[in-house]
Amino acid sequence: MHIDASIHRICAFARHQGWSAESFGRAAAVPPSTVRDVLRQEGNPTATTLRAMEAVIPHDFMTDPIALAASDLCAPILGKPRGKRRK
Repeated sequence: MHIDASIHRICAFARHQGWSAESFGRAAAVPPSTVRDVLRQEGNPTATTLRAMEAVIPHDFMTDPIALAASDLCAPILGKPRGKRRK
């Protein structure tokens, strides 16, 4: 598994489908907060998480890494900025 390619493919599929972190999480049985981190390209998802998310993507969806990288679909999906933590 190539991690960056997998994350880009996941982001592209979520954007293509118009899925939120919640809807992707339901489909992949992954917590929405974890999906949100993957879609923002933050954190360090486990191989199990990436495999679960990849499992809901059709096998023929954007399999060419060069085409995927050139598309604007693989940009991080940014949500609301996280609030500042109170001390």
